[in-house]
Amino acid sequence: MDDLLRQCIKNFGEAPRKFSLGQRFAYLRVQRPAWVVFNPTEGMGYHLDHLESLFIHGIVTWGHVVQANAMLFEDGPINLPGELVYSLEDRSLASPEYLKSVAHYLFELKGTLPDDPQLGAIAEHFTNEHTHVFGLPVPGCISPLIRCRISSTYFVRHHLPRRRTCRVVFRGLVGVSSMGRTIVETFVSSRRVDWP
Repeated sequence: MDDLLRQCIKNFGEAPRKFSLGQRFAYLRVQRPAWVVFNPTEGMGYHLDHLESLFIHGIVTWGHVVQANAMLFEDGPINLPGELVYSLEDRSLASPEYLKSVAHYLFELKGTLPDDPQLGAIAEHFTNEHTHVFGLPVPGCISPLIRCRISSTYFVRHHLPRRRTCRVVFRGLVGVSSMGRTIVETFVSSRRVDWP
């Protein structure tokens, strides 16, 4: 595990973390978009329902963006979903460089029709752009060294530097709910004191 991630883990604190009422209101609270409010079966609602628990109990690790709306890389008010790849198996092997190679391979599947059923499901997911997955395993043919997973996330601008996605590698929180579904939240500030 590199020094930057180790320092981030130290600064962010061990789980379970405690948050003040002000932090819960200003930082952890995320307004639901209309496409989630008016569609009760929308998978991103699950992510938003468990966000506070993720901040309290989640594991800090590296993640890499596989796919995100281009508007996230520009200034703007809208929070948007995206897809990340990460590993909880061995954080020392899941370096940003390794995750980058896995993310690029995954993105290359978009718009293709692979014969392999696992690759086909991933290709269909990225091509659709409106489906959400939580903890989908990455096949060993893509990530032979470590077990990686893909999860949809909701990029919340007030969790990001300059309120936009500035890079594709993130320190993030990963948590597994009681239902076994994985949720991921990105953040870049390595110190909780930086939060509102």
